[in-house]
Amino acid sequence: MDMKYGLIGEKLGHSFSRTIHERLENPEYGILEIPKNGIEGYLAEAPFSGINVTIPYKETAMGYCVPSDTAKAIGCVNTLVKKPEGIFGYNTDTLGFAYMVRKSKISLKGRDLYILGSGGTSKTACYT
Repeated sequence: MDMKYGLIGEKLGHSFSRTIHERLENPEYGILEIPKNGIEGYLAEAPFSGINVTIPYKETAMGYCVPSDTAKAIGCVNTLVKKPEGIFGYNTDTLGFAYMVRKSKISLKGRDLYILGSGGTSKTACYT
């Protein structure tokens, strides 16, 4: 399935992305579940203009784009944008995570933290 804008991941039943984009009046935003044996073919074909990437493809997607400096430092992307010069990858999860911490008035300074997990989201939390 080709879509201009949307979200890709292996299982997306938990996602509110479609609902959010419908409320933002963005009817072109789709949801596409891709099995593990299909992700590399999908990313190589790149039948999109801009997509969000979620579990478990944030690290895999790095190999199909020119990553931003932040994405390089983290080791994963959650946003891919196709431009005439190629596909560019970004990690915008850092902004969301930092906002959540500030909004919750949680101070991380001088504290020991434990991050459970080893995927893209844990890398983002550690970097942020």
